[in-house]
Amino acid sequence: MFSLVKWLKGFISNLKKKKGLWFTLLTLLSIAGISLSLFLLTSMTQNVAKDVYVNMSKSYKTTLNNRIANKEEMYLRTSIAVVSDNTLLNAMSQNDIVTVDTMLKSYNENFIKSGFKDIKFAFYSASNQLNQYRSTVNAVLGTKNRLFGLEVLSDGVFIQLLEPIYEKDKFLGVLEIREPITSMKNYYKINNQIFVFALDKKMIKRLSIKAKQNKYEDLFDDLKVQVASYDGKFVSSILKDGEEEFKKFKKVGYIVDDAYYKTYAKVSDINGVDIGVFIVGERIEGSGAFVNVVDNMTKQVTTVALGLVISILLFMF
Repeated sequence: MFSLVKWLKGFISNLKKKKGLWFTLLTLLSIAGISLSLFLLTSMTQNVAKDVYVNMSKSYKTTLNNRIANKEEMYLRTSIAVVSDNTLLNAMSQNDIVTVDTMLKSYNENFIKSGFKDIKFAFYSASNQLNQYRSTVNAVLGTKNRLFGLEVLSDGVFIQLLEPIYEKDKFLGVLEIREPITSMKNYYKINNQIFVFALDKKMIKRLSIKAKQNKYEDLFDDLKVQVASYDGKFVSSILKDGEEEFKKFKKVGYIVDDAYYKTYAKVSDINGVDIGVFIVGERIEGSGAFVNVVDNMTKQVTTVALGLVISILLFMF
């Protein structure tokens, strides 16, 4: 060990006598040190940025689930308020469908006046065995258990609650409260965020000709989107990225391009069948956008750290 140290001292001493070679070696070592440091710092900051994007994707999905859960809670409170009307409850009990429909229409109009233009009510009587209801309604009539979730119907895709209604111990039927899936975009718009629902092509056949005519356009991966109902620039940016980027987007869970940060979540209907995806995100433009905050933060950290590395290397030599 001692002989190695002695040899190194002698080697350095000889190099110093050859000043040209000495300074060349110092320069090469400094460049190598700075390059290595820059590579390590860049890798570290990129990993930090990636972690932030992944966590943001998780946050978006949690928020999405919470907003849908809030819908269920709101519908439940609304159903309780509606059936507390004794006149309506009595009409349901007497199977007076004309009066029930008239009163529910009045509720629809009142909600529209209050700013909830998308909420619709319907009642399916347990006494009316002549009508053939759709399978989800029949399921609630049969089991008397509540159902909540998304469903593709002939007139569109809806978030809905199917609530069993009782008068004391008498089962009267099912109250339906629903909103089109497009209503979700309003919750995101308030927070300067963007929401899009893309429907799986295999579900298109459930829509009526009127509902699907000239409204749904191809996206990627057997998905279609009702472009006119959402942010056209946001949808266009997905198409602009291309099919390969979309596959990568689905695999990684998020994507950042020149204009937007996007993440997505698979969507199942009220029966657990996959019916499409939610794509949510926000614009990058503006200093307050979190993507720009992350980018500026990593650049500042890299610049400061690189400056320190250069200073240390110069001090050492």
